[in-house]
Amino acid sequence: MKKLLQNTPVFLFLLPIFFVLHGVNENFGYIDVPDCLLLMFTYTGACALLYFALLPFFRNYVKAALMATYLMAFYCFFGVVHDFLKEHTTSLHRYIFLVPAFLVIGIVLFVYLKRRKTPFARVSLFINTLLIIYLVVDGGGILWKSIFPAPNKLAVYPFAKQHAYAVCNDCAKPDIYFLLFDEYASSLSLKQRFNYDNSDLDTFLVSHGFQIQRKSMSNYNFTPFSMSSTLNMSYLHGFFNPEACSADDYAYCNVLIKDNEVIKFLSYQGFDIENYSVFDLAGDPSKVDQSFLPLKTKLITDRTLFGYLKKDVAWMLYTGKWEIKWLTENTFYQQAINNERLIAGVEKESEFKGKRPRFIYGHFYLPHAPFFYDRDGKLKDKSTIYRESMANKTTQAYLDYLPFANEKIKELISTIQKNTHDSAVIIFMGDHGLRDKTSHPHPVNYFQNQNAVFFPDKDDHLFYDSVTNVNMFRLVFDKLFRQKIPLLKDTSIFLRDKP
Repeated sequence: MKKLLQNTPVFLFLLPIFFVLHGVNENFGYIDVPDCLLLMFTYTGACALLYFALLPFFRNYVKAALMATYLMAFYCFFGVVHDFLKEHTTSLHRYIFLVPAFLVIGIVLFVYLKRRKTPFARVSLFINTLLIIYLVVDGGGILWKSIFPAPNKLAVYPFAKQHAYAVCNDCAKPDIYFLLFDEYASSLSLKQRFNYDNSDLDTFLVSHGFQIQRKSMSNYNFTPFSMSSTLNMSYLHGFFNPEACSADDYAYCNVLIKDNEVIKFLSYQGFDIENYSVFDLAGDPSKVDQSFLPLKTKLITDRTLFGYLKKDVAWMLYTGKWEIKWLTENTFYQQAINNERLIAGVEKESEFKGKRPRFIYGHFYLPHAPFFYDRDGKLKDKSTIYRESMANKTTQAYLDYLPFANEKIKELISTIQKNTHDSAVIIFMGDHGLRDKTSHPHPVNYFQNQNAVFFPDKDDHLFYDSVTNVNMFRLVFDKLFRQKIPLLKDTSIFLRDKP
């Protein structure tokens, strides 16, 4: 056995198997066996391709396997290295250091392997043995969790139990629909600043039992920051400069959204969580923008180099000085497809009758740019979409897009109320207001967001007209679960991107 491990580079295939198996162990209960096997097959296939591509350069199967393993290890464990350095250093986690360091080490390793003549028996033995030990540990962990499963492991986020939430055993616990329409400005803001009459939607909401918080404000004017604050029921402190928000700040907001306090609280109350948003939640990734790999494998693949680049860097290719115009233009329609897919998913959820209450989070890029439709509901051509949505972002295009967004909102709310027989709580909000071009140092309309809530018992006395997003779920939880969560001071903080 020892001789086999010394002379055979099985580590090349043990590495991707360990990476997937470790991810399954960390996210046990969320990834199905067929999805796990497909991911293993994909990564082992990639290792094989790397190996055969490198073999002609080394003319030695062990050397080629070592080089291929280095490349694959960097790809798979980039997230682990990045997060470790971010936690323990001030700047070494940045891509400007990590990627060049990887390239330099790779070149040095390539030259070293090329020149060395003696065999790599001890290295092969060490790496093979180490990965086998890791596989046994993770395999044992999965086996233990299979035999002794945690209670409600598929429905309740385990970290919720670390918090001292008061459980209300005799509360009604209706399903809760959180419908977030991105950059939907309040009707008050639309009337005051743009002289736009949005009373048709307001009339619809009131006739369907909603209370509208007409002077509602968001706490931040950028989506990730606003949603981090809303879903964590608190202001964001310490990790960013409001005058110079960086890519790292945006990335950290995604982490805060993923493990937010709202899902922790509701999980502890016995709710199942259904995610139909553009953000990942713990154990429930976003259902849009998928590759051929199954949805749940994002819990593993998001930790890779590609996952981090896509999250932290790719957005810069769609806007700002690094924007690639043809890429931006040709991906616009995907946003419209995603909106339709998410709305259809939420409507389908309203047909489901389960034994446990559910929290359904829908986040839609409506009426946020790109502005796909004109005031008559006709689809625009790509060049017009690009010109209006990115190059100029005209306010008129936004206002012309509102009737289409309003029809989608009416259809969605009507469907939910019909299928649930008005038994579900519905929160309809914008994450912030309309961010039109202005030179004002603190534009109020950037924060004036749509905000309305429906309770089956029509008791909404806790809500007040000028509530901000940070207090919304505090009020909802006080109302539904008889909590005594103190309200925070309603404040709006103007953010600017780092130049």
